[in-house]
Amino acid sequence: MGYFNIYAQLIVDSITRLRVLANPMVKLVFLRQVYVTAVSSLRLVSVVALVIGTAFVKHVTEVLGADPRAFDLVELVLVHNVAPLATAFIIIGRSAAAVSTELAMMDRDGEIRALADLRISVQDYLIVPRVAAITLATAGCCFYFQVIAVIGGFSVSSLMLDISLDDQLRRFAEHVHILGIALDVVKSLCFGFFVAIIACGVGLTSVQRMAKVQQVPAQAFLRALVAVITIDIVFLLNLL
Repeated sequence: MGYFNIYAQLIVDSITRLRVLANPMVKLVFLRQVYVTAVSSLRLVSVVALVIGTAFVKHVTEVLGADPRAFDLVELVLVHNVAPLATAFIIIGRSAAAVSTELAMMDRDGEIRALADLRISVQDYLIVPRVAAITLATAGCCFYFQVIAVIGGFSVSSLMLDISLDDQLRRFAEHVHILGIALDVVKSLCFGFFVAIIACGVGLTSVQRMAKVQQVPAQAFLRALVAVITIDIVFLLNLL
């Protein structure tokens, strides 16, 4: 079976077999992956969001001051573009490499064959919960990144302009469009879904040799990175 057919099958199974999440054992795999992908990443996401948000809003404030266009710029660039991409890069670095390596090692050690011998569906037990967890975790981390970046950025801006943080956040909220936030959710879900699909696909199709397994994390990272950038370009072109 070619790579295209493998990835197509993974996509179909991940969408059509979500009902297996009701199984207690599958749910445990799902919750574990949510913890690894989202909860364990919150510290890193917080630091990156705070640094990027502070630096971006600081420079915008230096250029535009209290001009209302600054809020539009923060929303357009920081919230709608930088935050989803930065979050996706973090998820790729932490989860795509880990998931692909985990599945490749299970394949090499015969664990996946053992599951098949026990008539346990590999798609239901290994793929669906991981894809669902990474997809939801990416969307959640993206929203968290946006909140931290905006609050951290305007905290610095309030010191520079001698305007209270509450006032800045209120004025920024007036410039936020619900449609833009909805598109951010959809985009981050797409990021997470395809990052998870690629990670699982790379892990399951690795050759059963340790030398090949060692290449799996880099392969998953690069393929997921290309996918995320491609998806982002598609969204940008459709919004122009």
